[in-house]
Amino acid sequence: MEQKMKNTEVTLIAGPCSISEKNIGEVYTLSEMEVKNSLGETQRAVTGVRIVGVKSRTSYTEKEGAMGIDREVFVNNMRSYAQGGGIRDMKMLPSIQMTDEFIRKTGMIVATEIVAPLIQVPLCDKVLKDHELLLWTPAVLQIGWNLMEMYECSKSNAWKLGIKNPKWVGKESDGLNSMEKTWLGIGTYVPQIHDILYIHRGVDVAESGPYRNLPVHESAKKVKKLSGKQMYFDPSHTLGPKMKDKIVEGTLEAMRMKLSDDEYLYDGILIEAGTSQTDTEQHITHAELQDLINKLAKFRDIVPPKEHKKVLSSSASGSK
Repeated sequence: MEQKMKNTEVTLIAGPCSISEKNIGEVYTLSEMEVKNSLGETQRAVTGVRIVGVKSRTSYTEKEGAMGIDREVFVNNMRSYAQGGGIRDMKMLPSIQMTDEFIRKTGMIVATEIVAPLIQVPLCDKVLKDHELLLWTPAVLQIGWNLMEMYECSKSNAWKLGIKNPKWVGKESDGLNSMEKTWLGIGTYVPQIHDILYIHRGVDVAESGPYRNLPVHESAKKVKKLSGKQMYFDPSHTLGPKMKDKIVEGTLEAMRMKLSDDEYLYDGILIEAGTSQTDTEQHITHAELQDLINKLAKFRDIVPPKEHKKVLSSSASGSK
């Protein structure tokens, strides 16, 4: 008798590396993608989308779009905060206004990167309190205090907090390397009552070869087992531009991996698709995403967005 698998459902979050006026239309296209599920029924195929307004780049630049659509307002808000200002003194970030309008029209989850919790999360709370969000910590900013700030600013909301693995590997002791210990340790800064998940995006090591970041699925298995939390896979930052033509294949392979005989390793996918002013060379096309969806649906059930009544106006308009 065939073993019945746990967590056959998979959450698929797709979209551009960073959002702008140039690619916001692509995000709406993702909301309309469809697939036939295991019951033969047609359903919406993408669970949620990426709408990222501030990028955690290695080097700062004022080049248009390089740091994200929120850069100018974000920097001014940071200066206001440094001078003793508070949430009432901050201007609304453009990406949050886009997110509010998008969710009201589509009912989908939105995922975004948070680089400065005390600047970004209170503004998200001001406009997106009743919406479904996944906020994640960037791999270059992995300290638990940042996650605690995100929790304290959003603990009354039904939001998920995602923790990307640090980029190094480090020494091993007591069965865990320093990356695994840090990845797990960050999660302890948030009370277990809150919904956190882990996101595997590979590690930056000399042995990476053509990978942008070498996937270490065994580390993902350890962290999932020890934490008891969901694990997502980020194929864009693992395979990267040199293996762009392998992203669909690599994602499907990861979605078949098992934690045990009756449980899949990965519960979700966070993938870059379409075009962007940042990292567009590691995006798959929408056609490739549809191919991935069709093949994925043959052995995993994609979680559809919640159905809702569409609203055409944005409450964020004119927010300050």
